[in-house]
Amino acid sequence: MNLARPSGLICPIATPLNDDETLDVQAYQQLIDRIINNVDGILVLGTTGEFALLRDEVAAHTVQVTIERANGRKPVYVGIGDTGTKRVLEKLQFINGTGADYGLVTSPYYYSVNDEDALAQHFLTVADAATVPILIYNIPQHTHVNLPPKLVGRLANHPNIVGLKDSWGDFFQFQEFLKLKKDGFSVFMGPEQLAAASLWLGADGIVSALSNFVPDLLQRLVSAVNAGDQLKARATQQAITNLASLFQYGSVSSALKVVLSELGICSDRVASPLPPCTPEQKETIRHILQKENLIN
Repeated sequence: MNLARPSGLICPIATPLNDDETLDVQAYQQLIDRIINNVDGILVLGTTGEFALLRDEVAAHTVQVTIERANGRKPVYVGIGDTGTKRVLEKLQFINGTGADYGLVTSPYYYSVNDEDALAQHFLTVADAATVPILIYNIPQHTHVNLPPKLVGRLANHPNIVGLKDSWGDFFQFQEFLKLKKDGFSVFMGPEQLAAASLWLGADGIVSALSNFVPDLLQRLVSAVNAGDQLKARATQQAITNLASLFQYGSVSSALKVVLSELGICSDRVASPLPPCTPEQKETIRHILQKENLIN
């Protein structure tokens, strides 16, 4: 695939699981086929895909199935974040030969590494070793380390670091990230509630868990912003915000699995020890889906 600048709607795809926490291949292929024509890329092994909880062999199988099923139709981004640089390099060695288009790297988690030079060395070491372009992933709610704009600016100068996904939700900081945009460096917003505002200010795209089941809605937002249609963009953002409220009920992954179960795509099984949604949470999620006319 001839890769263009990373942009548009990227789906951080869920990982449908069997009861033994192996990949439900049939359900996963169905999910890929369902969304692929309405997204601009697929992110496998992101936070929504429960990457940190999957066994290595399950993660590897999921990457292989994604690339085979996507079959060059859209770029495939693979999450390779881990607790240490050497562990990331092992994952990188795997995806270097799979046909993946991009790697997505978090700061190391569990041990909080706040030294800017050490963090820079982590990302630069990975970028130097990669045969695919690398994006940085800032998600302090899980890594417990916020990547400051100054550090991201240093990393953006590396020819193999081509973008940033920011899921922190600090819109003041996000605007500082937007100043780093250039031909070789894209900036993506994670939280759907900030999608319209981010796109209006020049974000290259959004990485939204909602695109697992309403990619067309998110694409309507992108189109409205690109067309300068403020009324349509505001109305579409409101619908997106309403739907995103369902992620308040359980974890993002458990809530999303309930949605996909209601749509007949896969079970609501999440990787242990994530708890499934409670019956009360499931009922609230169903109510939100009914209100938005996604189920009866």
